[in-house]
Amino acid sequence: ADPDFARVVQFLRSGHFNRLEPQIFDPLIASITNPGDPWLTAADFTSYVAAQRRAAAAFRDVDAWSRMSILNTAASGHFSSDRTIAQYNDEIWHLDPIPSGRPGSDHLTE
Repeated sequence: ADPDFARVVQFLRSGHFNRLEPQIFDPLIASITNPGDPWLTAADFTSYVAAQRRAAAAFRDVDAWSRMSILNTAASGHFSSDRTIAQYNDEIWHLDPIPSGRPGSDHLTE
């Protein structure tokens, strides 16, 4: 097992975060230390920490972070919630779209 993960679990067990409710984190601890962990928390912990370190390093470079953020947002495409709401309207509500008045927002009403 990852020694860092073991330290995190031990810190949770220590009561540091739950002095007034000593057992409140017991279900959480049991779920992440159980071999049947459906979220694979322990299995992914090392790669999660590495990804967090890379994100923190990238965030310190303001220009690179801004560029990455803009590109990520631009590449996100049409959100599924927008599509779902439009589909509900087409199939159930049959309402006329109300334009937002913002340039480039026409695609939201199609």
